[in-house]
Amino acid sequence: MPVTGISPLLLRHPELLELEARLTAFLDTHLPAPVREGDPRPDWLALRAKAAAAGLTGIDIEAPDGPGGPGGPDAPGATGRVAQGMAMFLAGQRDCDAREIFSTGHAAMPLRHGSPALVRDTREQVVGAGKLAGIASSEPHSGSDLRGFRTVLVDHGDHYTLSGSKGLISRVEEAYGFVVFAKLVDRADLESTDLRDVPLSAVWVPMDAAGVLTDTTDPMGMRGWSFGHLHFVDVRLDKDRLLGAPGDGRRIFDAHFSAWRLMMSLVCLGAAAAAIQESAARTRARTVARMPLAAIPSVAARLGTAAAQVEAATAWCFALLERIDQGETDVAACSAAKALATDTAYRAVDLALQLHGSEGYTKQTPQEKRLRDIRGLRIADGPNDTLYSVLAHSLLTDEHHTVDARPLAHH
Repeated sequence: MPVTGISPLLLRHPELLELEARLTAFLDTHLPAPVREGDPRPDWLALRAKAAAAGLTGIDIEAPDGPGGPGGPDAPGATGRVAQGMAMFLAGQRDCDAREIFSTGHAAMPLRHGSPALVRDTREQVVGAGKLAGIASSEPHSGSDLRGFRTVLVDHGDHYTLSGSKGLISRVEEAYGFVVFAKLVDRADLESTDLRDVPLSAVWVPMDAAGVLTDTTDPMGMRGWSFGHLHFVDVRLDKDRLLGAPGDGRRIFDAHFSAWRLMMSLVCLGAAAAAIQESAARTRARTVARMPLAAIPSVAARLGTAAAQVEAATAWCFALLERIDQGETDVAACSAAKALATDTAYRAVDLALQLHGSEGYTKQTPQEKRLRDIRGLRIADGPNDTLYSVLAHSLLTDEHHTVDARPLAHH
């Protein structure tokens, strides 16, 4: 059975068949083969703009204007997190950096929780023009410790000012704006407030705002997008840039990242599925002592194990996305699924590299790039040990953390 991951999904959701065909046709045109590190680097932002023109950047949001939705008359009618996950899986088969081509990405947060004016502008910029939105949560000193954040949004009555630093984060040069998680406090209480006791809030920050500074560094993998720090120096923001109400940041974070972790999982699993297919072809073609490599029992067993694990992890991710589309977001399960999927994908690609022999350890196959990219995604959005612990905590305490992902009223 071919390792595709989405065949069972399409049987359950035949409404996605047209979208799958459109996504595949787009990728066949613009990324006909998996990207190797030795290849010229694709212009990912230009590809995203082309995807917007093809109506493929609004596939994860509800279509308010009927079939076709916000992308225009040629846009696919099927929308939702499952559709987005399918796009991520298909993109990952070509390259992990292709994860930003389709869907609204992190712009889903201002689209779901922003003021009416912010929603209109985000739809125009992201869905219509294909611009890219980023997210700034982790801080250099605290990593994923949300309570330890020190970035502060100060309420001056008629406006906010934002101060602090975020990093290491992706898209610092390409994104036209960022959703930033910060502690919101009144100006009069700034000096006396213990920030660890202040709930998170989320705010939209345009990159052209005065006081937004960036610096970049060279990561080991995922080099298709810039990587570095954001610094905010008394950035003045209108109050309608707040997402939801003050203190809604944790709910916004959990709702968005539960789905987003599954998206990154499916990018990695798409890469792993492609690596398994390539390895199967290679083992059929190569011989050892006149015996096809595929006929060696240990090779076949390891390849079959990797394929089974990738299929199982893919099925779990899509099952969780189906629940999200039905209004139920299981934070612990989504966290653990991301850890399992990226660990599984990493092992599968590592095996593929081994089966390609010395050639696999060069830039002439996609394997070494996939291995570096997936290694980074095992850290991004929370390291895997922490994500497994979220599920363990749920099991040990019998506390099932679900989150309501419906849009929040804006105040």
